[in-house]
Amino acid sequence: MSELPIDLGRVSAVLETLLRDSGKPVCITDLPTGTVQVVTPELAASPAGLLPLFLAAGDTVWREETGRRFGIEQVDDPQSLLGVRTESIGAGPVTPVLLSVMEAIGQAERPDMLLVNDMSRNWATATDRMRRLRLYPTEATPASSPTPSAGGMQP
Repeated sequence: MSELPIDLGRVSAVLETLLRDSGKPVCITDLPTGTVQVVTPELAASPAGLLPLFLAAGDTVWREETGRRFGIEQVDDPQSLLGVRTESIGAGPVTPVLLSVMEAIGQAERPDMLLVNDMSRNWATATDRMRRLRLYPTEATPASSPTPSAGGMQP
């Protein structure tokens, strides 16, 4: 019996509740102007809002701890807030997804707000750590492309 994909609507609703109940505003810095904008919990948790960022940050937390990913599918959507929309989350239990997103939020929140731009910095730091530990592949370039060897593909 195969597992069903995780219910995206459920993840969105739980995240919205968590953000609303935190009592802290969810904010994003508009990089061109430097202006900090408040985002409603509804927009923050929307698949066409900031949910792609929250899920990517949670996926990074999970991948760093387990070496596995959630199978999050994001698609380009020029009408969405970030230019991408979350389409689906792979099969499995919802609890690790939500706990990982909560951990990512905890790593990025400030005493007075959750500035989602900070989640990007945490993602970059974790990705660098995983690359050093070889948990996260680097992009192949002509100088570092895998080459066949007796033991399989080697970087």
